[in-house]
Amino acid sequence: MMNKKYYLIPVLMTTALSVAAAEDTVDQRVSQLEQEIQLLKSSSASDIADRIKVNGFFSVGATRSNNDAGYAGSNDSYELNSLSLLGLQAEFTLGEQTSVVSQLVAKGEDDYDPSFEWAYIKHTFDNDVTVRGGKLRVPIFMYSDFLDVGYAQPFIRPPEEVYGAVPFSTYVGGDIAYDLELDDSTIQLQAFAGKAKEGNIEFNYMYGASAGWQYDNLLLRAVYGTSQISVPSTSSFYSIIPEDTKAEFFGLGLKYDDGANLITGEYTTVEVDGQMSDTKSAYLTYGRRFGDWMPYVTIARLETTDNSERVGQYFNLGGMTVPVAPLLTAERDAYSLGVRYDVMSNVSIKADATLINNFGDTVGMISNATLASNLDLTTFGSKQDDSLVYSIRLDCVF
Repeated sequence: MMNKKYYLIPVLMTTALSVAAAEDTVDQRVSQLEQEIQLLKSSSASDIADRIKVNGFFSVGATRSNNDAGYAGSNDSYELNSLSLLGLQAEFTLGEQTSVVSQLVAKGEDDYDPSFEWAYIKHTFDNDVTVRGGKLRVPIFMYSDFLDVGYAQPFIRPPEEVYGAVPFSTYVGGDIAYDLELDDSTIQLQAFAGKAKEGNIEFNYMYGASAGWQYDNLLLRAVYGTSQISVPSTSSFYSIIPEDTKAEFFGLGLKYDDGANLITGEYTTVEVDGQMSDTKSAYLTYGRRFGDWMPYVTIARLETTDNSERVGQYFNLGGMTVPVAPLLTAERDAYSLGVRYDVMSNVSIKADATLINNFGDTVGMISNATLASNLDLTTFGSKQDDSLVYSIRLDCVF
């Protein structure tokens, strides 16, 4: 019996050593797995960070007019909201050719309530055709893509005579774009479709297309768009905007920038069935750079072209029966003289003075937000024959 007991001692010692070795192996394996998990977490976090690109823009400005005509949101006291905003844009790369883009903007004129100006998915095919879907900027103006980015514009604000003719700037839908590279120039093609809403006005069945030609320092562009407008039957404008009223837009644009001289301009027409205003408008801006300084001058014009359709027509405005013609018939000229100073590569300060006049027999249709801003409700004539607006603005991108 004693011999058998002693015989088991080596077996027990071997078993104990094997168990200890196994425990060491397990501990090492657990440690190795923890290291691998940590590396995966670190790699994943780094990969996500590499996929996200964030930038932003900021503007703060002040404007004041010599009267209360209401041009460009100004009045006879200092106004800080219409030129002030903060925007953040993020792009998340899903793959080599696919990404998601969003742009959140808080505007002073909206009490700085943030809203998504852009929110779309983008994919570029192997043949360089790009498609986007979601909430997009309506691509009808030369500066549509930079409408809120003051730093990317030569002036304090895009000329109201042209950019104020269309009451909305974003839509929900999609577009398709393709750049055709030639020997020494590029043809830019784009088509879009969707719908939009501004207040209680709906713009349905909207579609259009644009074509641009870029040659060296020169860009020429043409665009067409159409939609059907509808307002609720309870709206004051229902009598002059019946359901599915057709509207058409046509625009021409040019930009020349050789680093020293800047010339940019646009000509647009808007045609709406019925009594709503048909307009033609244009502006031309010239700027000359002297180092970090660029003085500039802008001349703009707006006029309605279907005035006879509103003669003798009336509608209800806030409980009052008023003639349509004074509200929706207009002509005016605008002359701006300004200067831009680039403080840094991403910061600029601009100041300008804008005179609007030559209203003819109209009230100038100075404010799209408040059509009656310059209307004398007693005589149905113009309260002001002209207006002088002073503005200053600081813009930056980051």
